[in-house]
Amino acid sequence: MKFYLYPLMAVILLVARPSLLFSQAGQSGFAFLKLGLSARGVAMGDAMSAAATGAAATDYNPAGLLRAPGESNDVEIMFMHKEWIQDTRMEFLGAAVPLDDDNALGAGIATTTVSGIEVRLRPGPADGTFTARELAAGLSFARRITPEVRLGVTAKFLYQKIYVDDASGFALDAGGVWQTPLENLTVGGMVANLGTMSNLKDVKTSLPALLRIGPAYRFSFNEGSMGVLGAADVMRVFPESKNYLNTGGEITFNKLVAARVGYQFGSEGRGLSAGLGLRYGRFTLDYAFAKLSSELGDGHTLSLALSL
Repeated sequence: MKFYLYPLMAVILLVARPSLLFSQAGQSGFAFLKLGLSARGVAMGDAMSAAATGAAATDYNPAGLLRAPGESNDVEIMFMHKEWIQDTRMEFLGAAVPLDDDNALGAGIATTTVSGIEVRLRPGPADGTFTARELAAGLSFARRITPEVRLGVTAKFLYQKIYVDDASGFALDAGGVWQTPLENLTVGGMVANLGTMSNLKDVKTSLPALLRIGPAYRFSFNEGSMGVLGAADVMRVFPESKNYLNTGGEITFNKLVAARVGYQFGSEGRGLSAGLGLRYGRFTLDYAFAKLSSELGDGHTLSLALSL
């Protein structure tokens, strides 16, 4: 019983106080569902509800699986690796598959692990360690309702395991993107993580249900060789009763090289972020650096996308 008690205490601590392990965590579990799953998005402060495209849209806004009229709708496969707080690691593999000009499918699987959690029976050296794991696997669908309006939905299966206990559940995301009458200005919004989990031992995990909404404005100059994107999102995390303002910007040169910067206002863990992107043929490599609070270290995100 004593051997079981310590891991159980860790379970309760991780679920009730995930802020000890994850940036922006609070009164809900599955904190990684609030963290961006592409290096481009992380570098831009996760201000992506109107700017996300391709496989990353399965996370930020499924309506972004369809691009604006006139833009190429390629199949995209993306892999992401994130080194976050302490020993927290995240991986994501996703794909966006246009069916035609007005419909698209997406799929993604994201995992997070926190390793080296110690088990103790008595004061002194640890008797062993274990790894906490969480997983989200989703299927997405997007449809163009009018030339200006795109809608999307994602259904997700969720799973977590901490020591010998596990739990599972389901969640739903829904979003939209509107091309406003003002040229180059789009507005996006989504609700995410609406669902429920089974009990983890005797503890109920509350999902981080949230709302994102915000604009993105694009323009180009120098005969189209330079592109500029500015975006902002207001994000409300309902279980925590907290609001965040995510802002980001991107400059691209000949659609080959990109420089990005972002800032998250209202977050105790995150603030400034920045990153670079490089496109070579059908491959795009992106990197993001996120400055976390002094006690949490720094975050590094790397993603590689292939367009087909």
